[in-house]
Amino acid sequence: MEPDPLREIRDIRRQISKECGDDPEKVFDYYMAHQEKMKSTGKFKFVTKPMDREPAAMATEQSDERER
Repeated sequence: MEPDPLREIRDIRRQISKECGDDPEKVFDYYMAHQEKMKSTGKFKFVTKPMDREPAAMATEQSDERER
């Protein structure tokens, strides 16, 4: 069976959420702390102001229930 990157990403997101007690504020804090850690390495660039173009349609997480 070929690996499914989207399923793997969703599984990791679910694991992080579970580790945070499924508390949205704790999940947000987790990602913000991780972002700050990445910024401090100097290896990554982050957007600090909105881009001048129209925003793309909002992406949503698709359910992978049908794949089971």
